[in-house]
Parts: sequence; structure tokens; C-alpha cells
Amino acid sequence: MQQPMASIDIESPPGELSVDSTEALKALGKGPHLAWMNSIYSQIPSLFLQGLAKTVEEGNRMAQLTNPRNPFAELAASSFQSGNQINYLGEASIDNVRVRYQAHKPIINIEAQKPQIDYTPFKTEFTYTRGSVEVYLTQRNSVEFHVGEYDQYI
Repeated sequence: MQQPMASIDIESPPGELSVDSTEALKALGKGPHLAWMNSIYSQIPSLFLQGLAKTVEEGNRMAQLTNPRNPFAELAASSFQSGNQINYLGEASIDNVRVRYQAHKPIINIEAQKPQIDYTPFKTEFTYTRGSVEVYLTQRNSVEFHVGEYDQYI
């Protein structure tokens, strides 16, 4: 009796790594030109409203005749200070770079082998004398297993 080894086929497909750094590029003021221009364009309405509110405030200050200070000199001095500016950079964050890894399960195929059993049947030998029967066993039934060299680390 022999037992052939089972055949094992293991295939391990590679995983997929994806890195998305578009938010990091926006934070650095780089990236696609259209996205950069859309970012600036989206800030224009609020800057216009802030500028309009500042102009109204300045007009109200100039209209106060009872103000002891000179509003014209103060407005001229404040005009050299930087006002509302367009933000060209995106928001800096630790989560700007997104890393995603998707592992794939291994594909394992095991094909079991049937045992090979070789045997030789023998015809039963018996003698019969009428009137008397003697039963005896020439050889006991037995099965022998022989194990050859076996390496458990294969």
C-alpha cells in the first residue's frame, strides 16, 4: 500500500497600493491648474463683499463731522496696509496624503491523491474428510504497514 503526496498549488496575487496626494499638492499651492483657478474664483464673492463693507465703513467715517481726528489721514495711512488677500494655498493637514493598501487572499488548490493498494488474493486451501472436520489456521490474518524515510519538514 502506498500513499502518493497530495499536490498543492498556492498562488498569491500581489496587493494594490494607492497613494492620493492631491490635497497635499493643494496645500502647497500646486496641482491641477483648473482646480487652483476654481479655488481662487470661489473666494471672489466673499472678497467683494468684504471690500464693499470696508468702503461703506470708510464712507461712514468720513461722514462723521464731529470726529475730532482726521479720518482722511487715517484712511490714507491704512490703505498701505495689506487687506483681504486671496488664499492661494490649501489647508495644511496631517491627512492630506491618503494611502490605501488592499491585500488579496491567496488562492490555494489542493488535489488529494488516492492510495495505491496492491494485493494478491490467494485461493483458500482446505481438505475435507467426511465425518470429521478439523479446523486450524495456517497463518493468522494480518496487515503490515511499512513506513519509509519520512521528513516532517517537507
